[in-house]
Amino acid sequence: MRGMVAGIVLAVSAQALVGQTAPEASSYSARPFGSYVTPLVDPHVHPHVPLGMVSDWTHRHVLYPESKDDSVMARAQPVQKDPRWLQNWYLRHPEEWWPERRRGHRQRSRRDWSVALETAPAIGFGPLVDFTFDIAPETGYGTVNTTAISGGQFLATAGSVTITAGADVGTYRLYPGGPGVTVSPFGSFDYDNVLYPLIDPPLDMDGLLFTGPGLEINIWGNSPGNFSFYDSTGGGTYPTELTENGTFTFGAAAPGGGQTSPAKFVFDVTAAPSCANDFVVLGIPANPAAGGQANIVGVNNLYSGGAGALCSTGPTVMFAYASGSGQVPASVALSQDGSKIAYIENLPTGSSYFHTLTIGTTGTNGSSATAAVVPGVAGGNNAVDQRVLLSPDGGTTNQSSTNTVWVVYTPADANDVAYATTYSAAGSGSGYLYKISNVFNGGVPTIVWSVAINAIPSTPVYDLVSQNIFFTDSNGSIDYVADNGGPPSVVYGAVLAAGATSENAVVVDSINEMIYATFNSNGTNSLVVQAPTNLASSVSVPVGTASTLYSGPYEPDFNNAWYTGTGTPLLYIAGTGSGTIPTLYSVGFNGSGVLNSSADATTAALTTGTADSSPVTEFYNATLGTDFLFVGVTDRCVASTGGGAAGCVMSLDITSGFPTVNAGTTALAAAGGTSAIIVDNNSSATEASSIYYATKTGATLVKAMQSGLN
Repeated sequence: MRGMVAGIVLAVSAQALVGQTAPEASSYSARPFGSYVTPLVDPHVHPHVPLGMVSDWTHRHVLYPESKDDSVMARAQPVQKDPRWLQNWYLRHPEEWWPERRRGHRQRSRRDWSVALETAPAIGFGPLVDFTFDIAPETGYGTVNTTAISGGQFLATAGSVTITAGADVGTYRLYPGGPGVTVSPFGSFDYDNVLYPLIDPPLDMDGLLFTGPGLEINIWGNSPGNFSFYDSTGGGTYPTELTENGTFTFGAAAPGGGQTSPAKFVFDVTAAPSCANDFVVLGIPANPAAGGQANIVGVNNLYSGGAGALCSTGPTVMFAYASGSGQVPASVALSQDGSKIAYIENLPTGSSYFHTLTIGTTGTNGSSATAAVVPGVAGGNNAVDQRVLLSPDGGTTNQSSTNTVWVVYTPADANDVAYATTYSAAGSGSGYLYKISNVFNGGVPTIVWSVAINAIPSTPVYDLVSQNIFFTDSNGSIDYVADNGGPPSVVYGAVLAAGATSENAVVVDSINEMIYATFNSNGTNSLVVQAPTNLASSVSVPVGTASTLYSGPYEPDFNNAWYTGTGTPLLYIAGTGSGTIPTLYSVGFNGSGVLNSSADATTAALTTGTADSSPVTEFYNATLGTDFLFVGVTDRCVASTGGGAAGCVMSLDITSGFPTVNAGTTALAAAGGTSAIIVDNNSSATEASSIYYATKTGATLVKAMQSGLN
């Protein structure tokens, strides 16, 4: 990154993968660019030390833009202590990667490959939908996994209901079925597990079916205020039959919103791409089974897909693990050497675990997403899976978590810690923030402290400069906890979106110490908000009509001018247009770097009707000289090449300003839309300049070329 004072020398330890000889510490030298420097690997250091690079969800949430203002860069010097700074520099300057980069760029127009991640019934990566109900005397709450079907409807594929009062106190799992009307196992009910969020009530007359030991529970509705709760202990036996009573309310989504992201590890950015050691990993919102469905899958031999590809075979499942007994619904985090993974396992019983998993290098580590092994147990693999229960009192207070963990790297991962949040939907909602030690250093993960939060929190994001852990909450605020050696306590920010139900992770500009947050509703509009890290002020920008159908808009991204400090900086975001239509907005800045109070006049609908979108992902491809913006939509894609009425992923050119979006936009069909999207590189090696994402319906991991997706 061209941003640190001349003469600084950076030293970062690059570790080998498990099973390889650990290299010596790597040296980095500074190449001057006026009064700024760029970190480069010293070619005279022997032996060659691999420089591993992680690209995961965290690199979308703490950003390091360059500035031509020396005072700004001097103020931001603490970022040089964070290995993410170096990683982000390489991710923003891929022209410095891989020695063959100057050979020219080969392009092709097609999806390169996809890897199935599921068994029937479909699991999908749709929104995780919260609900509460009060159909006296039965009251409770729950969460269901969903996959998109037509017309803005969702099919619940997994989940649970927790009944807190009445005759059926306890937790029950969703029984799969639908979208067609299906008869329950006892023969007592017709059900379809379809949600109709566009009408009131959001359940139809067949409703959701949950089961427990010797009991079936069917919840449904057929008109506003008319909700029914039935239970059955056998065919035609209904101990509880409550109708036309109480309320049933869906939230937009559980924290995280189903917006998971793949994570990629590059073994060495200073050598040729590695077919064996470069991999992509993804957590899966599925209950795992030894010999069956995995909830953690890694894929290597990435650079494959056609004649002349760098990898002659592939893609190949590198590992497929059944970790614990719960789902992994959110993004995973990788260690700097790519040997370990951190993530949260969420159980249908309402509890959750923080995991650190050391990837196995011996024996059988799973041959496919549907032939998983238990880490360190089956097939002689030496994987190590360690976990800690996320409970503030050691177990009696269970907390769910559909969020991602934030790992604070140290140069050698020796003393790293992580932050995680959990929540309970009971009452008006509450949660906890945890600090966890022994993440990637080989020890047993341990909770250092926990602090209570008076609302449901989002995924946490840590800023090294302010030493604050930031999160949004279900009250519509941006909050933080300072981790500077004192007792942890929550600093609650002003309410920015009263009544907002979405809890989306913030984006931190760590150079200018600014936060960006999004909310799906302030009662009138959906918002993107900019605030300084001290939360002393804020600018709220309307980016469409308020909607609680989905939890977006999700995190924004910025054009290349914003990252480089040269040109006109712009923020891009997929907001909501009339009728909950995903719509692309851009927002400019004043001369002091403060966001304008209104979006630019030019907007672009991304769909022809109601749908959800992924977060937007920007990538400047220096080889092509193109500033790309990638975004997926769940249904009714405006680009005809994306399948017309189906979901798709679009590639938009923002090099010269706001893009044109229409039926001719470059797009690729993506069933049910896409997860968040990560970017590969702009390498000239065939198949090594791509994007990666998961489809939300059909649950496949996909690699596609950046240019010419269709």
